[in-house]
Amino acid sequence: MYFTVLPQQIWFALMMLVSGWALWRGGTPEKRVAVANVAAWFLTPLTYDANASGLQWGVLGVDGLFLAYLVWLALTADRLWLLFAAAFQLLGVVTHVALAVDSGVPALPYRWGLVIWSYLVLASLAVGVVTHRVQPARTPGALETRR
Repeated sequence: MYFTVLPQQIWFALMMLVSGWALWRGGTPEKRVAVANVAAWFLTPLTYDANASGLQWGVLGVDGLFLAYLVWLALTADRLWLLFAAAFQLLGVVTHVALAVDSGVPALPYRWGLVIWSYLVLASLAVGVVTHRVQPARTPGALETRR
């Protein structure tokens, strides 16, 4: 299930590159999101129901937990990129909810929507690593405490 098709292999490679970069060069919020993103990737196939024809409730649960974590980080950390990551993850959860509300939503747009939002969360993390490295501390004396 993890590596059955080329798009999954591409996602895995990009996710590992960006997450590894965040662990290497990011601050504490970037590292936390990198670990949470990899954990969500690992948990998603474990909750996937191959017999279900519509909404994947387990995947919705994993995505919802990841959203809650991103929102918590956005509220407690001083990183603007977290707002974007949380917003893109929210759009992914709303995509799940759209299928729950209207079972007539075609499977292909549903899945592609989830893929698009996932890539944008990953792009937000990459932007977070870049801005963490180049952005000066906001207040005098904060350079020593910025993580």
